[in-house]
Amino acid sequence: MDENIPTEYKYALKKAQSYQETISMSPSAIYDQLVSEYGEQFTAEEAQYAIDNLE
Repeated sequence: MDENIPTEYKYALKKAQSYQETISMSPSAIYDQLVSEYGEQFTAEEAQYAIDNLE
C-alpha cells in the first residue's frame, strides 16, 4: 500500500475487506456499516476510499 494513505483510510479498507469476506455484504451495505454511528464510525471520505479500493 502507498505510504501516503492515512492510517484511518487503510483501517477502513481492512474493515471493508473483512465484511466482504466474512458476510459477503454488498459495497453499499459495507459503506453504510463503515459510516454508521452504531457501526465503525468512519468518515464518508474514509469509507468511500475503502469501497473504491475493494477487490
